[in-house]
Amino acid sequence: MMTDSAVRETLRPHRDGGPISRLYATGEITGETIPALGVKSGELDDAGDNEAAERLADVISYADEAGERPPVRGWVAKV
Repeated sequence: MMTDSAVRETLRPHRDGGPISRLYATGEITGETIPALGVKSGELDDAGDNEAAERLADVISYADEAGERPPVRGWVAKV
């Protein structure tokens, strides 16, 4: 499983102002998070950035394992 720090670092360049940004900023995972990550991963794969797409796939696995959750207290301070 990815660390919280690795999740934030992976998401940094992919903030979308929506669910990806909320996971990046607060650790929140909603029903929209995994689909948004999947779309972004597909876009990166289509653009030929397979490495970034694979890293986002790792974040999808992290989010799936963590499950839906509200913002995580101290999320930024933890990482």
